[in-house]
Amino acid sequence: MEKIIAVIQARMGSTRLPGKVLADIEGKPLIWHIYNRLQKISTISEIIISTTSKVQDKPLIEFAKKEKISYYAGSEDDLIDRIYKTGEKFDCDIIVKINADCPLIDINMIENGIKKFLTSKRKPDLVTNCVEETFPEGMQYAIFNFKTLENLWNTLNEGFWREFFYRFMIENQNKYFIINLKNNKDLSKLRWTVDYEEDLEFVKIIYNKLFSKNEFFGMNEILNLLDKNPEFKKINDKYSAKIGINDFNNLKEKFRGQ
Repeated sequence: MEKIIAVIQARMGSTRLPGKVLADIEGKPLIWHIYNRLQKISTISEIIISTTSKVQDKPLIEFAKKEKISYYAGSEDDLIDRIYKTGEKFDCDIIVKINADCPLIDINMIENGIKKFLTSKRKPDLVTNCVEETFPEGMQYAIFNFKTLENLWNTLNEGFWREFFYRFMIENQNKYFIINLKNNKDLSKLRWTVDYEEDLEFVKIIYNKLFSKNEFFGMNEILNLLDKNPEFKKINDKYSAKIGINDFNNLKEKFRGQ
């Protein structure tokens, strides 16, 4: 039986909204809600917070200790090193990676991704829903074959690609076996991640309306709520859902122009 771990990639030093991962949502830190959701997935044997060894991330480690959540603290920028060493420390075969700014992540999607990974006749390097974006921003996940991560850890030399190793795989998908899961409707213009105060306000109101009824509410419940309350979409609609990928593309152009 292959060991599957979930890794929540987290740090306090967000440039746009510092400390967001410990922001209060319904009486609990934002990152707790991600942990709570992932606990519901029976195929995941352990959930780890993967943070940095910088002083500013000590509150995250203290939170993990208090909540008895496993953690690993490593490099801030050498992300392949941090994620690989997290997997190595916890002796896994498969890593499910979630970013700590995605408190609305739908566990049914992740369960579906894990099922695709385990039942594929050919063992995937990566199962994700990001190669072709069709889900709201904030619904993204990546399920890695740990041996593939080990190979990347050994062979990626440029600092830029060691930070963006996940994008490296997508940009070189002819070299990898990647399964991409698509939604039947393109919802990629919807912004459900947390980068700004308005994003946090949006997430808080979603939790306020749905959490007490079902703490594991998913994408469809959110869509139904937004259909009934379209004004909620306006809270953070001044920010594009494509900010993350646009930032990456700009950094990539600078890197290639060096």
